[in-house]
Amino acid sequence: MTEYIIKIGFWVRSYDSFTVEADSDEQAIEKAKTAAKAAMESLARPEHFDEERREGVIAFIDRIATDGQRHEVIENVEFDDDRIHHVAAGCSS
Repeated sequence: MTEYIIKIGFWVRSYDSFTVEADSDEQAIEKAKTAAKAAMESLARPEHFDEERREGVIAFIDRIATDGQRHEVIENVEFDDDRIHHVAAGCSS
């Protein structure tokens, strides 16, 4: 029997929070955008992860040959519904 390596990718929604001080709502929005960009670039663990994984894709399937070499079989195989950006039946985007 042949061995295969399968790598999957998926989205896991996570949440973080922070506080900013501002003189107006507009300034708070701008400061929030700046702080959000820094939070997105951070390697720190977010404060909350959703339980559900979303938008799965098989990134690749490689076959392992008897000599240990990996051979690509396929990439980017959809197998899961798009549950983040799903368009309801009868609706158009």
